[in-house]
Amino acid sequence: MNKLLFFGLFALSLSAAHAQIHQAGQTTIELSGGLLDGFKLPGQDNFGTFGSLSYSRYRTLNSYWKGTVHLNHKLYAYDRKFVPVSQWLGEATYFTRVMGLINRSWVINVGGGVAGGYESINQDRREIQGATIMNRSEWVVGPTLAIEGEYILTGRTILIARVQEYYLFRSNITPTRFNLGIGVKFILDTDSEYK
Repeated sequence: MNKLLFFGLFALSLSAAHAQIHQAGQTTIELSGGLLDGFKLPGQDNFGTFGSLSYSRYRTLNSYWKGTVHLNHKLYAYDRKFVPVSQWLGEATYFTRVMGLINRSWVINVGGGVAGGYESINQDRREIQGATIMNRSEWVVGPTLAIEGEYILTGRTILIARVQEYYLFRSNITPTRFNLGIGVKFILDTDSEYK
C-alpha cells in the first residue's frame, strides 16, 4: 500500500511539473550538437559537426522565440590534406507547436528564422601545400527552417532532437547546410506567475 501511494504521489508530481513548462514568459537555455550534411566518419571527406548555445523565451504555451550562437565546422579533402571550413552564426528563430501533448511528455515544433555570420575557409589562409585556394572567406546570411522534437525529462529539463536546414547566401562552398542533432534544454525559471 505504501509503495502504491508513493508511486501515485510521484506520478502526480511529474504531471504538476509538466504543467509548469511552456508557460508564457518562461525562459530556457539549451546546449546542442550534432552532424552536418549527413553521416560521415571522422577522417572522411565532408565530415562535419556543429555545436550551439541557445536562449529561448516563450510567448504562449505553443510558441517561442529562440536566439542561438552556432558553429558549423566541416572538413573537405584536398590531395592528402583536409581544408577546414567554419561558419560562426547568430540565429533568430520563431517556433510553434504542431503536434504533441505536454502531459504525455512529448511535443513537436516547427520554426523558421534567419541566420547570419562569418564563413572562414582554411582559417582565412589562401594557400595549402603551395596551391592557392580560390574560395574566399565571406560574410553569409540567409533563412533557416527547423523541426524540433521535445521529450520532457523533468519539470526543468527537456531532451531535444532537431533537423534544420540553412540557406546561406554568399557562401563560397555551398549555400545549403543540413544539421541533425540532439540537445538538452534547461528551464531557467519556474515561477507560475508569468507576465
